[in-house]
Amino acid sequence: MKHMTENQVDDLSAPSRPARRRTNPVLLLILALICAGIVYGVLRYFQVERLKRENAQLNNQLVYNLVGRPGESIALKLADRFTDADGDLVADAPKDPGALVDPPTINFSYVATNEPELIRERFKEFVAYLSKEVGRPVEYVVFNSPEEELRALFEGKLHVAGVNTGNIPAAVNQCGFVPFCGLATDQGAASYQMQIIVPADSPIQKIEDLKRRELTLTEPGSNSGFKAPLVLLSKSGLQPGRDFALRYSNGHRQSIEGIANKTFQAAAIASDVMKRAMAEDPPLITKEQYRVIYESQNFPTAGFGYVWNLNPELSEKVKKAFFSFQWKGTGVEKEFSASAQSKFVPVSFKNDFSLVRAIDDAIRSIQGATEATTEPTTGAATQASR
Repeated sequence: MKHMTENQVDDLSAPSRPARRRTNPVLLLILALICAGIVYGVLRYFQVERLKRENAQLNNQLVYNLVGRPGESIALKLADRFTDADGDLVADAPKDPGALVDPPTINFSYVATNEPELIRERFKEFVAYLSKEVGRPVEYVVFNSPEEELRALFEGKLHVAGVNTGNIPAAVNQCGFVPFCGLATDQGAASYQMQIIVPADSPIQKIEDLKRRELTLTEPGSNSGFKAPLVLLSKSGLQPGRDFALRYSNGHRQSIEGIANKTFQAAAIASDVMKRAMAEDPPLITKEQYRVIYESQNFPTAGFGYVWNLNPELSEKVKKAFFSFQWKGTGVEKEFSASAQSKFVPVSFKNDFSLVRAIDDAIRSIQGATEATTEPTTGAATQASR
């Protein structure tokens, strides 16, 4: 028989203690997940709110740079460094021959696009023709946004360009851009309408139904994707921020696609871009997928021009090249055929872009037009930023 040790005897004589109850591990896991969720939610809330504030500040500054501060009513005009002796509202060529530029290589660009190599290819024949007509190399320059294109014009790094409708007043007034040419159909100068579209099965039937809903815009330099809808809706008594929220897609194609897949409730787009989107193979959107709830009067399409201080002999050769270029069988024809555009024709900034200038002036008096109420979607600006 084994003998108990002294410690074992003491253990037996000690009063019994209740066993410690173990916490259910599942309960601990649930509590940990709840705490983690609370922390994550708080952090995400502050991060999202911070991003929204930063986005709104950035957007406000961008719009001010393009169209002026909301509430200002002074019409946009030529910068003080330019003169306009003939009253055509565009900058006169410098009188000092030393101020003229005569680049050995002409830099040319068409409106910034999210498919730059495709557009470069489409303009390949035109670039070669322009080079032959002016007697020097022409280089197609790619830009990622309309703002980059405007900066290149301002800094003298871009000599000949196609500029989207909404940015032409800024290009003329701030960069010395001289628009002389536009797109045309066989019937005459081409035009387009600003349309507000919704998914086909949307309950939104008219613009008044946008109240307490969300409108998707493209980017602040766009006429039909930003300026025109804000001005025209304001004239109908609908104010952004107060009556409807804003979202940004950064391009007409992105807005159209968002309507096709029902990501967006409503979007402002250009009618000619819609025609090209429907003509794609496969189509970006079909007529069964959307409805138009508002359509504006006609606006001119993108304009082509040169910088104000380009050597006059060179600028005359540039103009001649545009008007003598034959579209048939070229990439330019392919690019614009869906909207029935087939040639270049002369345009006047003073006459043909008067409505665009009026929109630019009007948007400066819209209070709160630049207040972003949702986070913007991502995407590059497109060629169709009308």
